[in-house]
Amino acid sequence: MQPRAKRLAAAVAFALAVSWYAKPGAADGPDTLRIAVIPTEVSAAAYYAADLGYFKDAGIDAEITSLANGNAATAAVVAGAADIGFSNTFSLSIAHDKGLPVNILTGSDLHRTANPSQGFLAVLKASPIRAGKDFNGKTVAVPGLGTATYFALRNWIDKNGGDSSTVKYVEVPIPTIADAIITGRVDAGSLDAANMYAARSKTALREVGNTYDSIGPKWVAGAWFATPAWIGAHPGLARKFIAVYERVAVWANAHPDDVVKLYAKHSAFTVDDLRASPRAQLEPSTELDLIQPVIDTALRYGAIKQAFSAGELLNPVVKPVAGTKAP
Repeated sequence: MQPRAKRLAAAVAFALAVSWYAKPGAADGPDTLRIAVIPTEVSAAAYYAADLGYFKDAGIDAEITSLANGNAATAAVVAGAADIGFSNTFSLSIAHDKGLPVNILTGSDLHRTANPSQGFLAVLKASPIRAGKDFNGKTVAVPGLGTATYFALRNWIDKNGGDSSTVKYVEVPIPTIADAIITGRVDAGSLDAANMYAARSKTALREVGNTYDSIGPKWVAGAWFATPAWIGAHPGLARKFIAVYERVAVWANAHPDDVVKLYAKHSAFTVDDLRASPRAQLEPSTELDLIQPVIDTALRYGAIKQAFSAGELLNPVVKPVAGTKAP
């Protein structure tokens, strides 16, 4: 079996393991939309939209399932187990390079140096690790290999005097990375804001730096995506989803206190933990200049075989290719 066929077969096997199905409905009823999310605050916007009735307003019956990371969400969408998924732009760039059918519907958030929500590189407060060179030979936890967190971490180590090729990277679910550091199973880990600012983390951990800054001061970190075939068959539903996300983004950015309550409902965090951390800004975007740095970094680390334009990730059926000027 050829490598690409093996990847597709693995994705199909994953889809069968998930065991989702589309609910039959009346022809004049709401459109069923199966959405794959991951355990991060940005992706939880799908839950907010459901709780606030935004999906219902748009005529959508949303079935939301949380998966381990962006790679799992990509596999589910490619295999047809989900219609729309959430992933990081690195995973989507790698999938595109491998010939997997993925198209970005809309970016979900931007990494901004002034207000980061991901890439907090943490160690124990008593750890001697302080610079890139100190990570040589160490074991570091990331939520997934081949994800934005993984490549941003490698890039940060290399730019700060270390050799990322000497580091051992282990996959640990995002909510348990802090525990892995505290219990000594790993030397360090990359956390999101909610986990970095949680009470236990604040007591035991120290931030070494923000790895996402090594990619650039501003870039598209996450995105909602689907396959070109699904978009072509459901362009109206795809546009509805984009409109719902744009609506919930406006609401969430304007109501941080309410977001804390909803995120606590759909996660293991307490309201107090979340109030102590900065809120992620939801910023729908398909600006090419803000996606291209991801592709360039993936190429630098051999994650993709050849360079390509960020425009190849977008689907003009749903949204025209954006200009190159960021807002």
